[in-house]
Amino acid sequence: MITVKDILTVLEDIAPYTLAESWDNVGLLAGDRVQEVTRVLCALDVTETVVAEAVNCGAELIVAHHPAIFTSVSRVTTDDATGRVLRAAIQNNISIICMHTNADCAEGGVNDALASALILTGVQNMGAGENGMLGRVGTLPRVMQPREFAHYVKDCLSAGGVRFCDGGRPISRVAVGGGACGKLMDFAIAAGAEAFVIGDCSYDLMQCAQSLGLTLVDAGHFPTENPMTAVFAEKIFAAFPQLEVQTSLRHADCIEFV
Repeated sequence: MITVKDILTVLEDIAPYTLAESWDNVGLLAGDRVQEVTRVLCALDVTETVVAEAVNCGAELIVAHHPAIFTSVSRVTTDDATGRVLRAAIQNNISIICMHTNADCAEGGVNDALASALILTGVQNMGAGENGMLGRVGTLPRVMQPREFAHYVKDCLSAGGVRFCDGGRPISRVAVGGGACGKLMDFAIAAGAEAFVIGDCSYDLMQCAQSLGLTLVDAGHFPTENPMTAVFAEKIFAAFPQLEVQTSLRHADCIEFV
């Protein structure tokens, strides 16, 4: 019998809690450690839609990147999305494991998955974050101009669209930080990157990057981190090939383009 605890142990080995930022909330966030698991659903977010999908496919466990409980929760009711998600999961005996910044920093984690999606080679740790493990930098298959590179990122990540500023020089070395990693821009520049791909970006950050000759590409939070969903599934199935492990077919970017 495979339990929630067994799967949690594997995930903890892949992405140790010591890699998580101090403000984060990771690990088993809802459920029962001794519950038997026969099917696992992997997703980027634990939404009401994803919980419903888990119920429909018979999954006893959801493994996600973004924490289902992030800010302080003082009540669990149907009055808000977090309450509805937790109530639905608990009512249907579905446990929830979330691996967030520890998966960002882990070897083979979110940022390595993003670098792989962009087909970067010679990938190295960018040395950012509280533990110096956040962000990656590597080399493109060929030199590209900024606008061409922006289209390349959009295609590689199947993003609905990207925002970018033109750093004014050809790009061969690229830094990546899945999600909201704009604060790591100085590390990207120090690593010799001509471009930096992130998931959330403010207007003033774009201005700053352009003034420093850095092409900054905001490819969206979902597209830059979603590659990790398949990694979770692959790692779990490799450890427990007798399990049914699948990635969500219903989770999607909540941001649309017109």
